[in-house]
Amino acid sequence: MRRLSFFLLLLCSVPIFTLPTQAQAMRPFTFEDMMKLKRIGDPQPSPNGKWVLFAAVDVDLAANKKTSHIWIVPLNTNNGATGVSPVHPGPGTPTTERVLIPEQDGDRPRWSPDGKHFAFISNKEGGGQVWIADFNTADGTVTRAHKLTSIATEAGGELWSPDGKNILFTSDVYPECDGVPDAEAACNAKKLKEIEDSKVKAIIFDRLLYRHWTSYKRGMRSHIFVTSADGGAPPRDLTPGDYDAPEFSLGGQDDYAFSPDGQEVCYTSNHDEVGALSTNNDLFTVPVNGGAAKKITDNPASDSTPLYSPDGKYIYFNSVRTGMMQIWRMHPDGSAQEQVTSDNLNNWFPHISPDGQWLVFLSYGKEVEGHPENKDVMLRIMPLKDGKIDGKIEVLAKLFGGQGTINVPSWSPDSKQLAFVSYELIPKAE
Repeated sequence: MRRLSFFLLLLCSVPIFTLPTQAQAMRPFTFEDMMKLKRIGDPQPSPNGKWVLFAAVDVDLAANKKTSHIWIVPLNTNNGATGVSPVHPGPGTPTTERVLIPEQDGDRPRWSPDGKHFAFISNKEGGGQVWIADFNTADGTVTRAHKLTSIATEAGGELWSPDGKNILFTSDVYPECDGVPDAEAACNAKKLKEIEDSKVKAIIFDRLLYRHWTSYKRGMRSHIFVTSADGGAPPRDLTPGDYDAPEFSLGGQDDYAFSPDGQEVCYTSNHDEVGALSTNNDLFTVPVNGGAAKKITDNPASDSTPLYSPDGKYIYFNSVRTGMMQIWRMHPDGSAQEQVTSDNLNNWFPHISPDGQWLVFLSYGKEVEGHPENKDVMLRIMPLKDGKIDGKIEVLAKLFGGQGTINVPSWSPDSKQLAFVSYELIPKAE
């Protein structure tokens, strides 16, 4: 098998405090110490293979607040090295990792196809919105950042289309407001304003599910929107209706994806009459430029996390239809569904290399339900030469991680490097 190199990001690995000399003796690692470490994730190699963007979260215990910023680290390929250390400069690199936009919070960075911009989510103005940063590819700096969306219901989960023309995002909206873009936006803004101005703060629920953790749905549904990358057109709702599309997720890989030509989106949704009684998630496709959605899977088990192959011939996805979570694939019209992995492990999150020759995924033990964090997991790889499945799976890395380890497609553009996150804080021997 071809040798792959790795760019490893260690979760909670960047200390932001220095102990005085007299206090550097061995002592128990406290909760306060842990909260002084950054939490990092979402590593994104640049299209030119020179940089990796990632998000780093700081915790302010006194303010009971978490703030994320966008960071960058140069990839160093000298002598086969995979990257610079998180805490030391690499030979021949201009700097160590650094925050890109220190004056502004930012999360979930996503490159434009040409690598000259990246999109991110920021709460700087009007709650969570999609922002665009102009990026200098030579020195790895941001020259300008501007807000792309101003949607009253806020935006998240953005993706840049492969053709560079559009940006997709998700928003929780009122399904009764479905309509043409301007009217839908005005209707949602009006409903939010009425709730804000009302003296009655009670919430009425007439169906399940009405809450996720500490967030109440308030009759809203998650929908997928698309807008032009230059901001020249208002966002359009691609998934109208009284359904969540995409479905609520506990984290992990996105439940939606662009086709390689940027003309179609595949997403996960549950259209059962009472969605709270099942996990019957199915996959749908919808044209970006308008048109009806098409259901392309139809079985009582959960199908989720779609991802197109680079040549557009297949959609890879997760399915539990065999009783364990496995990776499947099919043609974009839903035909020729076939199982890709079939061993005694729970296999999650397919990530196909840009050259289409390799599939990397995350494997949990058969006893593990879902895709939780803080577990012993394996990153494994399967060859897909000429799109053929031969079942020859090898272990790339055994690590302590799970959800967050490889949530996003993080291959380098030459298919020779792979970025992922480990949760390991202290060597197990210690």
